[in-house]
Amino acid sequence: MAGPGPRPAKGYRVVLLGSVAVGKTALATQFACGSFPEQCEPSVEELFSKVIEVNAAPALLEIVDTVGAEHLVTLKDLYIKNSDGFVVLYSVCSEASFEAVRPLRERMGRLRGPKAVPLVLVGTKADLDAERQVLTARGRALAREWRCPFLEVTAKSKLMVDQVFTQVVREVEALAPPEERAPALPTNAQDTWPSERFIG
Repeated sequence: MAGPGPRPAKGYRVVLLGSVAVGKTALATQFACGSFPEQCEPSVEELFSKVIEVNAAPALLEIVDTVGAEHLVTLKDLYIKNSDGFVVLYSVCSEASFEAVRPLRERMGRLRGPKAVPLVLVGTKADLDAERQVLTARGRALAREWRCPFLEVTAKSKLMVDQVFTQVVREVEALAPPEERAPALPTNAQDTWPSERFIG
C-alpha cells in the first residue's frame, strides 16, 4: 500500500503594488526565478508562481506584478478587491514613491471595507545607501501605524526577499476567519503583533 502523497498546497494570490520603478518586477523575479533582471520592460502584468513552506505547511503563491498597470485603474482595483494578500513597495531612494504608498493604502481600505487587509510594507533598494531618501525609521513608523510587517530588501542580492513572501502568507492566515485558518496557526496569532509578526 502506497504511503500518503504530498499535502496539497493552499493557494494564495499576492499582488505587488507601488510606484513605477520601485522594483516590483525585480523582487518577484528574484523570488520566483532566482535571478535579477538588469532591465525590465513594462507590460500590463506579469504572473509568477512558487510553492513555499509557511507554518509547516506548503503554500502555492500566485504573484501578480502590476508592472505597467498604474494607469489602468479598473484593473488595479480588481486586483485589490479579489486578491488574498499584498506587498506594498516603495524605494528607499525615492521620497515620492514613499509618499505614494499612503493613498494606495487608503484606496485598499475603501475597496475592501472595514476588515483588515493582509499586507507587508517593503522598502526596496536598501543597498543603495548613498542614494537613500527615506530613513528606515520612517518605514517602520508607517508599518506600526498600519499594524503590518515591514522589511527593507535588496532584490539584487536577494537580501530579505524570501521573508517578504513568508510574511505575507502569515498575514493572510492570521487575518483569515477562524474556519479558514490553517490548523497549525496559533489561535492568538493576531495578539502576537508586534513582537513576533513585525520585522524591521
